[in-house]
Amino acid sequence: MVQQSMNAFLQQAGTLLYRYLRKRGLAHEDAEDIVQDTCYKFLLHKNGIHSDKVMSWLYRVATNQFYDLKRQEKRHPTTELEEVQLTSLIHIPEIQMLKKEKLKDIQNTLETLSILHQELLILKYELGLSYKEISALMNKNENTLKTHVRRAREEFTERFKEDIHDE
Repeated sequence: MVQQSMNAFLQQAGTLLYRYLRKRGLAHEDAEDIVQDTCYKFLLHKNGIHSDKVMSWLYRVATNQFYDLKRQEKRHPTTELEEVQLTSLIHIPEIQMLKKEKLKDIQNTLETLSILHQELLILKYELGLSYKEISALMNKNENTLKTHVRRAREEFTERFKEDIHDE
């Protein structure tokens, strides 16, 4: 019974991590590899992780592996990654009028933000996580997180509008 619940938990967590990694721009194979490696590391170290910090730990391990892969790609460039659907960022209220813009414009604008702001916008608007879920994942205070998300949204909106006017 415990094995079944562990498998169900890992499948659910793995799906969330996979979606997050794909939204960050990873190819299908790379995202699957990171999720598998993250779950494997969790199984090796699960006794040393507090139960209320498991999702935060999984998210951090997957994010660190994502950064490692990106650093490696900078040193050894490969073919360009396939485009990832980030169109639901258009659902930010201030961006409604701009929703006709191309996916590339959204991706380019997102990449100009800090890594924290990129992560927050993807977790909140792409994956649809609640502030409570994001605060548990990132191990941050919920009210502080709300402020960071608001700032990220405002910064994204401002930069997106500037990019549109520059064209």
